[in-house]
Amino acid sequence: MELFGEVFGRPITAEYWRWKLKGMPSPVDNVGLAAGDDDRPVFHLGGIPCRFQIGSRQATVMVAVDAMTAPAYRRRGILTTVGQDLFRRWRESGIAMALGLPNEQWDRAGFGWQTLFPLRWRPRLLHPERFLAGRLGWPWLRRWQVAGRALEALWGSPRSGAGGVRVREIDAAGPELDEAWDRCRTGIGVTPVRDRAWVAWRYLSAPHLRYRVLLAERAGRPVGFAAYGVRGTADRRWGLIPELLASPGDLPTSRCLLGEIVYRLGQEDVDGIAALAVPHTRLDRLLRRQGFLWSRGAFSVECMLFAPWLRLQDLRAPGAWHLTGGEFDAI
Repeated sequence: MELFGEVFGRPITAEYWRWKLKGMPSPVDNVGLAAGDDDRPVFHLGGIPCRFQIGSRQATVMVAVDAMTAPAYRRRGILTTVGQDLFRRWRESGIAMALGLPNEQWDRAGFGWQTLFPLRWRPRLLHPERFLAGRLGWPWLRRWQVAGRALEALWGSPRSGAGGVRVREIDAAGPELDEAWDRCRTGIGVTPVRDRAWVAWRYLSAPHLRYRVLLAERAGRPVGFAAYGVRGTADRRWGLIPELLASPGDLPTSRCLLGEIVYRLGQEDVDGIAALAVPHTRLDRLLRRQGFLWSRGAFSVECMLFAPWLRLQDLRAPGAWHLTGGEFDAI
């Protein structure tokens, strides 16, 4: 079975759909569908149920994804009808809010989407000669590696072992991730609960991309973790960093995790690395200090508030969040 639509340039398969939308427990139906006369799906809207830490509370947040209408059925009000009914049921079932990256096809005002802040791409070229060769049409330029070596020397990052922080790869989600989460969540206002259940689902069981998970330890105690993967073709490959977590004041751990990822992706000979970050947050400043200086566009992070105890002005403070690309399906 294949649903219409693509992710990472591939059809959305039944395996990917089940993992993404049915892999985490939900207190309410999290998918809205509409069928045509032949009973084939012509509209789809989903929500990923995520446990969130919001201040001193934990609540379920739906990350709205995959709003798709078959071309022949567009402009008939299906998105409005199905979407409003689905959001109503989420509200009535105690979902705290919906979070998403709505595109221009959404009627933001009609649905009640409220803009929070941008989520910006931060890329870092590891081989600028390859980028220039493609842009200028000079294939010989790919062999000129001086620029890449110069950038590597300029943005050299600490790796495992620096400052007493050891970084190792793990292939199973164990209690050490819960310990790391408990240590890191203090001082963060709003974020998904990034425990072992989150890591096991979001990264270690993902069917569409092989993510690697790194655990940081200091004196044998877990102090943070990160995830990365590689996407692309034989001609152009990019590393992706959807996750990087450390205590807000623990810059050495954050730098070691990022430096280890950059080193490992360099060994895999990727053209560059990209991450998503909210501008002017701790993660964004870390990335920029390590050479992720440029931007290639941004998403608009938006929400619909369902719980009466949530206040929009509090959520609009980017510094209260720890938000990465891993919360969404763009990375």
